[in-house]
Amino acid sequence: MSSKRGRGSYSEEFKVEAVNLANDKGFKQAAQDLGVHHSSIREWAKKLQTGPVNSSQKTAAKTYEELEKENRRLKKELQYMEEINKVLKKSTAIFSSDQLKNSK
Repeated sequence: MSSKRGRGSYSEEFKVEAVNLANDKGFKQAAQDLGVHHSSIREWAKKLQTGPVNSSQKTAAKTYEELEKENRRLKKELQYMEEINKVLKKSTAIFSSDQLKNSK
């Protein structure tokens, strides 16, 4: 798992999952499984508890409207990429047919 971004810098998602794992298995076992010091996980757990959003809410932070908006954006982007792909296929066919005519 490559959630680690640099020396001692972990993503928020990794921290939340580590705290959830520690709640299930215990801090020392979770730390051993993840290759992180148990005091780091304890620190993350404290910050998640005192923060404005607890760990269960943090994973489901996006609202339905945000997901719909992202879905529409991704559909438009996919449609654009498909159009580009069509153009590239056509131009490749044109260039390859020209090459075949010139080689005869």
